[in-house]
Amino acid sequence: MIIECRLGRIIVEKDSLNLLEKEVDRIEPSKVCIVTDNVVGKIWFNKVVEYIKSREVEKVEVEAGERGKNLKTLTLLWRKFVDGGYTRKSLAIALGGGVVGDVTGLAASTFMRGIYFAQVPTTLLSQVDSSIGGKNGINFHGKNMIGTFYQPSFTLVDTGFIRTLPYEEFLNGMAEVIKYGIICDRKFYKYVEDNVEAIKNREEDVLIKIVEECVKMKVNIVLEDEREEGLRRILNFGHTFGHAIEKLSHYRIKHGFAVSIGMSIACRVAEKLTGFSESAQVIGLLKKLGLPTSTRIELKRMVEEMVKDKKAWYGKIVLVVPEEIGKVTVVEVEKGVLAKILEEAMANA
Repeated sequence: MIIECRLGRIIVEKDSLNLLEKEVDRIEPSKVCIVTDNVVGKIWFNKVVEYIKSREVEKVEVEAGERGKNLKTLTLLWRKFVDGGYTRKSLAIALGGGVVGDVTGLAASTFMRGIYFAQVPTTLLSQVDSSIGGKNGINFHGKNMIGTFYQPSFTLVDTGFIRTLPYEEFLNGMAEVIKYGIICDRKFYKYVEDNVEAIKNREEDVLIKIVEECVKMKVNIVLEDEREEGLRRILNFGHTFGHAIEKLSHYRIKHGFAVSIGMSIACRVAEKLTGFSESAQVIGLLKKLGLPTSTRIELKRMVEEMVKDKKAWYGKIVLVVPEEIGKVTVVEVEKGVLAKILEEAMANA
């Protein structure tokens, strides 16, 4: 599958790495570097470089995980670009998961007001979500508080990466997959529900199907609302709670796992706000896949953290809550009101 639009050229195939050199040559960059982390780089850098034989490629390695998504890493990348003589015609390729993609995109969008940037996502989470749509950022007193909207020249999604992931990392991405079904496509949600075992076994045709469908859904949403002023906000289903959980756990809870918990809580809250009646079905699917649906973090602390969320408008907490599977709505809630709803909703959970 190839999508060409203002979000860049997006290619989703099992062996799309074979097209990497062609995509790089199409840009004709003056210099090329691959930004990766100290885990993915050890496994994949040398293999990926073999697909770009026409050019000399430099390696820039950053710390893996959310703890590396900070100003120190951003400064490291800027310094590498300066010392390496990079110009606006140079290309930075993000090879890794969402953290590498976010920080590379932010560095590329701000250095000289923008150099070429490309995504080669290696995790399920980054393939179906973070590599699509042009959001870049670092954590600064909160999740993704500093960032830009900046689209990559191309995004190369090779589903072969998914089969090599540790199972925990694969599950980390499945939370985002389920999210798409809940926010906009009941039929897709049913497909996931009907193929739980095939998904767990990472069967090739099922992996390609879920990645392609999620990418198409995200592209359609972002094309309608690139800067998150309206429709794109539905992509944050589970994330307002999830980001608070991540931060309060000092990022020991993975993003997808935090979103899974966040979606579970949002479903319970939706019972009070929209009359949502399918919480048990959603939470049951999350559990079947082995995803977490609860946390020991106090609800009061969670609400206090959510007030600081960058999506909060005019002092109110912005929540995405389902009306039914396949349809969600965005609500703005006062802190005190949410605390009360949460207490009642979770008491009956």
